[in-house]
Amino acid sequence: MIRLIQVTKRYGTTTALDGVDLHVAPGETLGLLGPNGAGKTTTLRLLAGMAAPTSGRVQVMGVDPWEHPERVRAQIGVVPDQGGLFDRLTVGENLRLFAALHGVRPAEVKEASAAAGLEGLAGRPVRGLSRGERQRVALARALLHQPRLLVLDEPTAGLDPAATLSFHQLLRGLKARGRTVVIASHDMAEVEALCDRVAILDRGRLVACDSPAALKSRYGRRTVRVTFASGAAAETAEWPLEDAAWVEAVTRRQAEGSLLAVDTHEASLAEVFLHTTGRELT
Repeated sequence: MIRLIQVTKRYGTTTALDGVDLHVAPGETLGLLGPNGAGKTTTLRLLAGMAAPTSGRVQVMGVDPWEHPERVRAQIGVVPDQGGLFDRLTVGENLRLFAALHGVRPAEVKEASAAAGLEGLAGRPVRGLSRGERQRVALARALLHQPRLLVLDEPTAGLDPAATLSFHQLLRGLKARGRTVVIASHDMAEVEALCDRVAILDRGRLVACDSPAALKSRYGRRTVRVTFASGAAAETAEWPLEDAAWVEAVTRRQAEGSLLAVDTHEASLAEVFLHTTGRELT
């Protein structure tokens, strides 16, 4: 569905992407993870044909999106980080306007609205919507022409937990219907929850790309924490999972009657990011 081959993008003296090789299979959900300035939004702009690479090749469904933007945009839906809606129009008016630009029939407007969970919002002005409602409208707009590829830039930034969960459920439903999805985010919990693979970008370079589980297994550290009573207080000791010393400690504390808890700790994507980039994600 997507292929980036040794892609570099420069803006003047600033290198936004530096020799990135990346592919996305049909039906896959890929997360682009990284801090501001890592190259996530630049990657999305290249996929949508809004920018050309300085060097290298970009292919979306086998087509160069810069050379053939109409062919690509007919099959791609974009949810930008700011929504891109007309505040003074109602939800229904926004969707009908964009449907007319795409040549979409009224029945498809209704289908996109249902897919984005917009029941009851058609007559409301966009400027009076919550951030979560606006994002659902932006998602419906991106789905109007039934694209094969959906691209989202920081889709849940600023949403409360309930709105985030609702939006995640919508995205899972789209994936179940075969859509290919690319999500740019700095929210590690989000990409881990939604994505088949995670591409970690840092300073324009692709430093790691694999499934969340594989990344955590490769770069992370699994440990065992043993909590035991020590007088009136509780103390905790920690060992690597592969270190047999924790088994001996558990056996001894259990025999003494001081064992309180045994917990395993799995590596997080935050630890993976720290390991692959040498800095924390903020």
